[in-house]
Amino acid sequence: FRLFHLRGAQGVKTDFHYHEFCKLLFLISGSGGYWAEGKHYDLEPGDVVLLGSRCVHKPEFAADAPYERVIVYISPEFLQRSSTADCDLLEAFSGAFGHVYRPQSSADQKLRALVNALERELSGQEYGRIVLSSGLLLRILVGIGRDLRQGSGIPAEPSRPSDPRIAGLQAYIDGHIEE
Repeated sequence: FRLFHLRGAQGVKTDFHYHEFCKLLFLISGSGGYWAEGKHYDLEPGDVVLLGSRCVHKPEFAADAPYERVIVYISPEFLQRSSTADCDLLEAFSGAFGHVYRPQSSADQKLRALVNALERELSGQEYGRIVLSSGLLLRILVGIGRDLRQGSGIPAEPSRPSDPRIAGLQAYIDGHIEE
């Protein structure tokens, strides 16, 4: 896995794309939107975006609006190796709970502390930093998975298009996707 902490007012102008790895995005500040598998989500600070391998997605942030986020790219092999019979770490990235998780305030504080600790470990050179950073990432993923399964975190609902013609087109496409 790799971690990137990005800040600034460099709006994202990106086409739809996908990765061979899973993507975990923590929005620290700012606002914008995210497309994932044909659904649009309005993001708020504290939101967590969960994108599985090959999930078609596109971020949307205004070019002049400052925002800050931490992105972690995770190989599916790492998630498979770290999973157990009672804990499938790929589940949170499957889209079964949606693609945006909005933690409650107490979980948000714990999550931010773990993300900060993960970032510190990865940027340092201390003995055992790789082992400890793997453990921190696993704590983050298990915490998110528990919240999603227990319903204590709120899966963000996709935003609805305001034009009923667009909603009708989306419903038609979803109903005839095989064609």
